[in-house]
Amino acid sequence: MIYVMIVLSASVFIGAMNCLFALPTFDGDVWRVVFSVAMSVIAAILIDGIFATIVRWILPKKWFSLDKKRFAAGRRERRFYERLGIKKWKDKVIELGCFTGFRKNRIAEPANNEYIGRYIIEANYGIVVHIACMFCGYLVCLLFPAHWYSVGVPVGFVNMMLNLFPLMILRYNLPKLHSLYRFNLKREKENKTDMRKEKEPSLIA
Repeated sequence: MIYVMIVLSASVFIGAMNCLFALPTFDGDVWRVVFSVAMSVIAAILIDGIFATIVRWILPKKWFSLDKKRFAAGRRERRFYERLGIKKWKDKVIELGCFTGFRKNRIAEPANNEYIGRYIIEANYGIVVHIACMFCGYLVCLLFPAHWYSVGVPVGFVNMMLNLFPLMILRYNLPKLHSLYRFNLKREKENKTDMRKEKEPSLIA
C-alpha cells in the first residue's frame, strides 16, 4: 500500500510540476501531461518487470550461488545504513518475493539451513534485479523524447529510489543470514558428533 501511495503521490507531483512549468511543451493540453506521466509510470513498471525476469531466469545461476559473499554489505556500509535509520523503516518497504515464490519479508525457518541457503540465493538475485532496475528504468525517457527532462527523468528517479531502498535492505541483511547459516552448520556438526558418541558401545563392563 505504501508503495502504491508513493507512486501515486510522485505521479501527481510530476504532473503538477509539468502543468506549472512545462505546459507549453504539451501545447497547453493538461490531458497530454496526465497521459504522458501515466504512460511513463506504467512503462517504468514494465521495464522493471522485464529486467527482473532477465536477471532471475536468464543469467547463470552460478553467479548468485551461496558462496558469493560480494553481495553482502561490509561493516562500514552497514553502519552507514544504520545511520540512515534502516532498522526503523526496513520493514515498511515493499517486498516483491511473491513473484518468485519466495518471500523475504521475514525469516520463517531460522533453524533450517536449506531455507536459509535459499534465502541467501534469492537475496543475491534481488540485489542484482534492483541494481538493473535502478539504471534501466531511465529507458522510460525514450517513450516521450520531447519530454525526457520533465517526465522521463523524474519518473526514472522515483523508480531508482524505489529500487534503492530494498537493495540496501538486502545488502544489510545478508551478513546476518550468512552468520546464521554458519551457526546452523556448526550446530548440525555438533549434533552429529553427539549422536555418534551415543551410538558407540560403552567400554565399561
